[in-house]
Amino acid sequence: MPIHHLFSCSLGAALMLLAACSGTRDTRVSPDAPDTVTGTGLQSQDIRTMANDMAAKIKASGALAPGKEGERAAFFIYELRNDSSDAIDKEIILTKLRTNLFEAFGRQVKIIDRSPQASDLVDAERRMKERGQVSGTNDRKIAGSDYVLKGTIKSRDRQAGKLKSSYVLVTFELTDLVTQELAWTGDYEMKTESEKSVINR
Repeated sequence: MPIHHLFSCSLGAALMLLAACSGTRDTRVSPDAPDTVTGTGLQSQDIRTMANDMAAKIKASGALAPGKEGERAAFFIYELRNDSSDAIDKEIILTKLRTNLFEAFGRQVKIIDRSPQASDLVDAERRMKERGQVSGTNDRKIAGSDYVLKGTIKSRDRQAGKLKSSYVLVTFELTDLVTQELAWTGDYEMKTESEKSVINR
């Protein structure tokens, strides 16, 4: 094979490899960095900011302060109802919020896990103790709760040609489970505009 032909083949292969590599972009970014894949609806930095903000406001409100005899207040997170047009995994918001609340309060409050998975595990453990299959006793009652934390996601969307505008309002409420009194409430709001049709998941 002539040397110039061999050089031409090698150069062509190198260019093809370069073109293939240039189509891949893998970059680690800060979770607080604005999303480059945008669109309307909640972004990653919104979830982090919201969780930090709500945890700080709940603690500052004093609604979960210990009682007169130092009794710790107990609460559980019930649900986050999504009434907005944004298809989002609600659990990512609730999980991040619960983590931030735990970090904010530590052992100053009781955070109750009322998930179906936790209930199944507790039931299974109690049955094994009753049958003597594992050590320990069931002399402790399942913890009750003083408050429930729940929330809603709502949005108002407008479309004009290719331009879409979305206002998102996320509201959390801490309700007394004895009196039904609203002990605390807080909002997180944001607004976006987009000229692209993007579905966030």
